[in-house]
Amino acid sequence: MPCAANAAAQQAFLTDLAVLEAQVEAGGAVLYYADAAHPTHNTRSTRAWCQVGEERPLLTVSGSERVNLNAAVNAYQPTQLLLDETSRVDAQSTRRLYERLLAAHPTAGTIYVICDKARYYKNKELTQWLQGKPIVQVFLPPYSPNLDLIERLWKYLRQKIINTTFYRTKGQFRQAVLNFFTRLPEFEHDLVSLLTRKYHILDSQLTS
Repeated sequence: MPCAANAAAQQAFLTDLAVLEAQVEAGGAVLYYADAAHPTHNTRSTRAWCQVGEERPLLTVSGSERVNLNAAVNAYQPTQLLLDETSRVDAQSTRRLYERLLAAHPTAGTIYVICDKARYYKNKELTQWLQGKPIVQVFLPPYSPNLDLIERLWKYLRQKIINTTFYRTKGQFRQAVLNFFTRLPEFEHDLVSLLTRKYHILDSQLTS
């Protein structure tokens, strides 16, 4: 739990979020959660079967190269995800992602994007570019990954792709990660169950 998690700020966000969700359900808007992820090409030790008293070696790679992903997932259709793979997640990558959002919803009255307060979301040039466009960024309270639906998607990606297989080369690793997003319809049952719009509020003040 983040030591600065603020229950009051999280509850206020959820109150405002309910208003946005009502607009979506009335047909006047769409709602996305956006975030970056940086899967690293390295062995992750999770768990595996092994004979009692025997060791099971785990192959590792020497590097720690990353796949940089900038993505937005539809809060109401979790298999609808827009992705920008990039050498660096920044304001330019975010603008490309937002251009894909605009293309995906050309008639939407408002496209709400829930995101954290990373610098690239608050970039001056990006803010100017957004003027007059239907995209509205809605910022999460600080230290609130529990309110960010796309964080659950990243966790699922790690469970399905990263934690389960050894990839000898970065190319193999990168392709497996990118293939995950083309297979989202295959994972629909899991994603619908996982990305429910239900949130648990964290309050670090209640934990000593």
